[in-house]
Amino acid sequence: MPSDDLEWRAQLRARLLRMSSSQPQTATRYEPPSRSANPPLESLVQGEWVTTAEGRYFLSEQVYPLDHRHGELCLGAWNQLSGEQWSPFVLDPEGQGFEPRNALFFDLETTGLGRGTGTYAFLVGVGFFVDNGFVARQYFMPSYADEKALLQALARDLAEHPALVSFNGRTFDWPILQTRYIVSRCPLPQQGDLHLDLLPLARRLWRRTLDSCALSSLETSVLGVRRNGSDVPGFLIPTLYQEYIREGRTRPIARIFYHNVIDLLSMVTLAAKAGQVLQTTLDPQESLPCDYLSLAILYEHMDRVEDALRAYQLANERPTSPEEAETAYKRQTLLLKRLGRYDEAAEIWRKQMNRRDIFPYVELAKYLEHRLRDYAAAEQVVQEAVCWLQQPNRSLREAERRHLLAELQHRLSRVQRRLQNAPECIGQEDANTASP
Repeated sequence: MPSDDLEWRAQLRARLLRMSSSQPQTATRYEPPSRSANPPLESLVQGEWVTTAEGRYFLSEQVYPLDHRHGELCLGAWNQLSGEQWSPFVLDPEGQGFEPRNALFFDLETTGLGRGTGTYAFLVGVGFFVDNGFVARQYFMPSYADEKALLQALARDLAEHPALVSFNGRTFDWPILQTRYIVSRCPLPQQGDLHLDLLPLARRLWRRTLDSCALSSLETSVLGVRRNGSDVPGFLIPTLYQEYIREGRTRPIARIFYHNVIDLLSMVTLAAKAGQVLQTTLDPQESLPCDYLSLAILYEHMDRVEDALRAYQLANERPTSPEEAETAYKRQTLLLKRLGRYDEAAEIWRKQMNRRDIFPYVELAKYLEHRLRDYAAAEQVVQEAVCWLQQPNRSLREAERRHLLAELQHRLSRVQRRLQNAPECIGQEDANTASP
């Protein structure tokens, strides 16, 4: 284990022991750490100090080749995606169009989790593609008085890239940046409307299969990324920055630089992975990096109805659980109803009868009564539903069972009255004029 890591762990252990001790602490005179304990930041992180009229900041810049692998994917995979597929997830009020290659990835490290004026962004990481690779650029604020210098330097990158990509940036990172520019009386270079936030998209794709959709969880389960011992837990980052302000501790700051740049790289490959999922051919022989049901729901949200119907069908045929199959066929048939494709939905309801749910009986009875006006067939289906409901071992609470039974009895009485008024089954006559 590196000596830096042992030193950092020892310091953290000592602080925890002091906090948990019940004995009063004896006040001691503060002595600044020695230079050997806190080497200059430029000796730990590749970069340089930049001084301006407004203050100074530390700038670190690395260029990764397009074929650089971050987990299972290369960074250049992002450039192979079209901008059109992102339109359902990007607010574009001015119709500019989202161009992946011109997007700016960004991530903040802050002094807290609030979004008020007391939260500062002391490290801002941005990433963008150039002809020969991906540039990861990081701006570090050594003191609160130097904030304006950082913001003015960052403004150039923001002005050159109208499209943004973040992870939870729409609700956290971007509002903080807006606040910092306002408080510092610096003009904000752009409005941030053309913004792809990967967190909502990741939740749509992987929330059903993962316990967490935090970036660290997605790295492990989806991207195949493994961070090394240089990383630092995110919850410690505000405390480590305060220690840097008070005591000049630079080694933990170097760890925060590593944490931030890995976040940037992970956002690139996560966006590429999500884009590949959206472009899938829905071939059952190919592995899918998410479940079919989540993909179907996402397709439906994107108004890709044929893809959604196909994905629902696959989710029903290849479910990970009985509950998933049940949800899949229900959503599939309800989508078919909205499309006016009642006959296709009815065929699925017939196949789902005698299983674990009353839903196909009720929907098929509605179809027969209101669409086909086949009251005799509707009566038979309702009677079958009553028999199904009265069988033992149904996973229904008694109150729910009684409520459903009352609704079925009411429907049965109405169908029988209509059947008496029209002895001969009307069948398909005027089916298209009936209300569902």
